[in-house]
Amino acid sequence: MNNSFQTVLPKLPLRFLKWFCSPDLIEDVEGDLSELFAIRQEKSKVKARFWFYLDVLLLFRPGIIKQVEFNKGLNQYSMLSNYLKIAFRNALRYKGYTFLNLFGLVVGIASTMLVLMWIDDERSIDKFHENGDEIYQVFRNMKQSNGMVSTTTSTPKPLGDLVRDEYSEVDQVVWLSQTREIKIQLEDQLIDEGGSFASPEVLDMFTFEMLLGDESTALSNVSNIVIAESVALKYFGQNWRNEAMGKILRIEDAFDAIVSGVFKDLGDKSTLDFNWLMNAQVFIGANSWVNDWGNGSFMTFIRISDESKVQTVSDKILMEIKDHTVGNPNAGDEEVIIYKFEDTYLYSKFDNGVVSGGRIDFVRIMTIVAIFILIVACINFMNLTTARSSRRSKEIGLRKVMGAPRKSIRTQFYFEAFLLTLIAVVISVFVVIMAMPYFNDLVGKQLSIDFSDQRTWYFLIGLTFSVGLVSGSYPAVLLPAISIVQSIKGAMKQPSYAAYFRKGLVIFQFAVSTLLIIGTTVVYKQIDYVLNKDLGLNKDNLLAVAIDQGILGRLDTYKSELMRLPDVKAVSAASGNPLDYGRSTSSTNWEGKNPADGYEVNVMLTDEDLISTMGMEMLKGRDFSLQLEDSTNFIINEVAAEMMGFDDPLGKKLSFWGIDGRIIGVVKNFHMRNLYEPIAPLIITCIDPQRSNVVLVRIGDNMSETISAIEKVTAGLSPDSEFEYQFIDEAYEESYRNEKTVSKLANIFALISILISSLGLFGLASYSAEQRSREIGVRKVHGASVLQILMLLSKDYSKLILIAFVVSVPFGYMVTQNWLDDFEFRTSLDPLVFIIAGIVAFLIGVLTVAAKSYQAASVNPVRSLKQE
Repeated sequence: MNNSFQTVLPKLPLRFLKWFCSPDLIEDVEGDLSELFAIRQEKSKVKARFWFYLDVLLLFRPGIIKQVEFNKGLNQYSMLSNYLKIAFRNALRYKGYTFLNLFGLVVGIASTMLVLMWIDDERSIDKFHENGDEIYQVFRNMKQSNGMVSTTTSTPKPLGDLVRDEYSEVDQVVWLSQTREIKIQLEDQLIDEGGSFASPEVLDMFTFEMLLGDESTALSNVSNIVIAESVALKYFGQNWRNEAMGKILRIEDAFDAIVSGVFKDLGDKSTLDFNWLMNAQVFIGANSWVNDWGNGSFMTFIRISDESKVQTVSDKILMEIKDHTVGNPNAGDEEVIIYKFEDTYLYSKFDNGVVSGGRIDFVRIMTIVAIFILIVACINFMNLTTARSSRRSKEIGLRKVMGAPRKSIRTQFYFEAFLLTLIAVVISVFVVIMAMPYFNDLVGKQLSIDFSDQRTWYFLIGLTFSVGLVSGSYPAVLLPAISIVQSIKGAMKQPSYAAYFRKGLVIFQFAVSTLLIIGTTVVYKQIDYVLNKDLGLNKDNLLAVAIDQGILGRLDTYKSELMRLPDVKAVSAASGNPLDYGRSTSSTNWEGKNPADGYEVNVMLTDEDLISTMGMEMLKGRDFSLQLEDSTNFIINEVAAEMMGFDDPLGKKLSFWGIDGRIIGVVKNFHMRNLYEPIAPLIITCIDPQRSNVVLVRIGDNMSETISAIEKVTAGLSPDSEFEYQFIDEAYEESYRNEKTVSKLANIFALISILISSLGLFGLASYSAEQRSREIGVRKVHGASVLQILMLLSKDYSKLILIAFVVSVPFGYMVTQNWLDDFEFRTSLDPLVFIIAGIVAFLIGVLTVAAKSYQAASVNPVRSLKQE
């Protein structure tokens, strides 16, 4: 054949020929056709091409078409049927191994699914807004006394005006107040509802589903109010769709508002939380100070559709507050930054004005835990399959004698792994559904499996494929490589690398388990530390009762009536509880202050009873007194005294908010927020108790009766108010809710990891006992005791567990120390934690091996030797 002709053969029929022709015939057929084409081409190229097309079409007939593919399909079907029978026979024959294998996979897969559902829910928060990737939130960085920078979402209202009017790169600006409760009245119904004042564009920028009304006009009028579906249901009943629109609601008994829309309740997928929205001009009109650059009254959101302009806007906005407060001695040393809104839930932690993490840290930790659990489950599968490999050696040898290639045997093991994984995934789905209510209680969410979501099926299919592939890889590669002679004899001597690999898997399993025990213990210690640390105040039996205008108007009477209750020890009105004192200012001045310096200082408005009620300690000076004129005097904490540079602050002048006064006392530092943050400077003043939001009540041990009595007193003075209270110690605990959730999850998964690892170790111990049954028999015949046999079989695994401990310690130290570094106040890393974790893992592992070893050592040696 002249190869030059091949280059000129018509491509289309040639491709068709190669597609249908049997691989065994294609070379000869193509050669013959090429020679014919070359001969015909010498006479006529057109005729040669015509005849080539015709020849190819005529060749498309039985005998030359790939009939073998059809047969191959039948063979494959037959093989799969055979694999299925063998898999079920083996599963039924070795019920114990099958149960352990399946149980390990189900526990691992179900645990991983639950954690991944939690992670997916965390990552979905605030992601439902249609233009979410174009919305940015403005943050304000404020310099603190210690030179650090704190970050807040409260920004000056004029900033939003400036960005809206002068920044052409910005498409939209919205400001939104923090959620606050107001009284909403309809006829005889008076209910406290939390909501926000917002610019009219808020319903356009964010995707809040409107059930009634038009989002573009619902807030255009200052007298309009938009309410949530649940609020509409309260006021207008089941027929709210026909009753709500246009109705007039009385707000704070001060003005009327017309219902102009109803939106669907925001739910737990939104960090923005409000049940009503009113035009921001209502709030601005009543509070002229809002227009001052020195106040942070609103959260500001901007929308930038062109992503390439984000950096330009960010650069321009960086120094806006500072630029507009030049020459103002009350101005703070502040900057503003922008950050993508949908990322703020996970990345809410700022260190010195720079994003450094947040809930994403917990998400990452749990992602790693989920992956580890799944890998441990896969390793368990490999170990258990290997453990029973000696029992299947004759089957493998017989298949090889019958001509089965390695590929076929490898396929069989992969098939069994995928089949068992598929069964495990199906069972795991049912387990997850059954466990979901308890898991939801644990993590405080409402998770469920959504089978209508395609992602669910992609995930389950992907999980089955990946777990089956990983789980089946080791036995599928190792077992077919064993020689026929060894297989038939049943005395399988595995290659040295296989033994090292198996030992490596055991080390990895127990290293993960030990690491989880270390992490769980450190988290528990830190949580216990923060909940029991001396906070500088007595948080036990301290109640914060929310008060409204009805109570504020008769505050002295309310306090007097509470004090008459037998188990009430002290009462004080304040602008907030220790974790939410409500106010701060950057306009503080004191003697000797550098006018160029601006510091953010927290302010607590209270009365003369705060120090005694809270159980604080006065270090210098005196407490507020009813007999003295203290309305312009101040008490500061130690951090504030240090910030101001006073050796003796008593009597020093201090002014803010236009009030000039003097410092009369210094109170010992107390923790005002969680222990992630340093103690901030604080000024306590009793200039105006009427600005109070709560009444702090110190009660005795008779809690339930005292709380009922307080509720009656509250209802007596303000019959329409809703009685709301919170224990301060519970408020502190609530601030560590995420840590407690992760701690509980880590506890559970540490146990699961140990359980699965122990299953694998039990399987390997069984394998080892089988391999050494003859040796055990000989040793017993020569007088070896059960204890000696037990130690013989256990010592190798003991070494592996000790190596796992050594491997896990540096990783455990690095991870836990890094986590603890996030706390300003933290417990120390005690070496005892690592030692206890190692002992626990060691004991569990050794006892597991010992249980199987004792069984093997107790067998009559005659029986073992006869089997050999």
